[in-house]
Amino acid sequence: MRLAPFEYLAPESLNEALAAKANLGAKAVWLAGGTDLLPRAKQGLAQPQTVISLKHLCAELSAVSQDDGKLQIGALAVIADVANHPTVQGRLPGLSEALHAIGALTLQQRVGTLGGNLCADTRCLYYNQSQEWRAGLAPCFKLAGEVCHAGGEGVERCRSVNQSDGAVMLSALDARVLLAGEKGQRSLPLEDFFTGQGETPIAMEADELLLGVEVALPPDGSGSAYERLALRGAIDYPLASAAAAISLEDGAVSTVRVALGAVFAAPLLLKDAVAPLLGQAPDEAALAQAAQRAGRHAGPFLVDNVRADLQWRKEMAPVPMRRALERALARARGTS
Repeated sequence: MRLAPFEYLAPESLNEALAAKANLGAKAVWLAGGTDLLPRAKQGLAQPQTVISLKHLCAELSAVSQDDGKLQIGALAVIADVANHPTVQGRLPGLSEALHAIGALTLQQRVGTLGGNLCADTRCLYYNQSQEWRAGLAPCFKLAGEVCHAGGEGVERCRSVNQSDGAVMLSALDARVLLAGEKGQRSLPLEDFFTGQGETPIAMEADELLLGVEVALPPDGSGSAYERLALRGAIDYPLASAAAAISLEDGAVSTVRVALGAVFAAPLLLKDAVAPLLGQAPDEAALAQAAQRAGRHAGPFLVDNVRADLQWRKEMAPVPMRRALERALARARGTS
């Protein structure tokens, strides 16, 4: 599959890059590692008139630094560099696990970026095919049509799936994203960065660029963990994933956040499912019950797509959630 012709820009500074995007708007797309954009362009799913390369901004947007109890990660930070960072491994082990789960080792070490993983398009068995394959189908919602081939007749929205490993764990860690555009910079919670709409899954304006991610470092007595189910142990996208972050005070849960991934168009934060754990010193049974509640609460959002049908997702969603909760709690207690 060949790429369609496009104009290529490689601005030397952030201001130059933002000015170019403000001028071109939706006609232009950002290029970092290209692991999501280039395959979609070859499939005809992305047809940019202009590609704006960020290669000259790597030094500015790839740092991983700690300040005032927060970890700042540049959007162009290579995945392996973030996963192997001492602060991430020591204070945010779940994030290290999630990033190590992304794609192949060569992708993690060379071209894959944290920002690219967060901005990756939602995926679908019918959408992520060649132009020739899709020619036999009516255009779907993601291609400005009026049908969802994954959902069948009567479905009024796109049912594509967010399969980003990093997004799920960072949602559980209550991360924030920093965006820059023509009107300046803004920060918003990661949970607001994802719209939950498969057609337009990312809440970025046409002129904006993701600059980085900020995560508050948890206090002592905290733990996090990431679990996923996939066809193979490496390379594959997850079919279902879960992230958990827990903090303890005097042996009782003071904060807990969990998220399910690869089951909906955005990571699913399930705050009510784990609320009964607050103030408790939970045992395995309590964690199993929380995982089952998470599966039930997620039920209305689950989709039948990307090689996992709806019934499988309903039955299996509690499994990675229970595993993530158990390991996060063990880490918070210092027993893992």
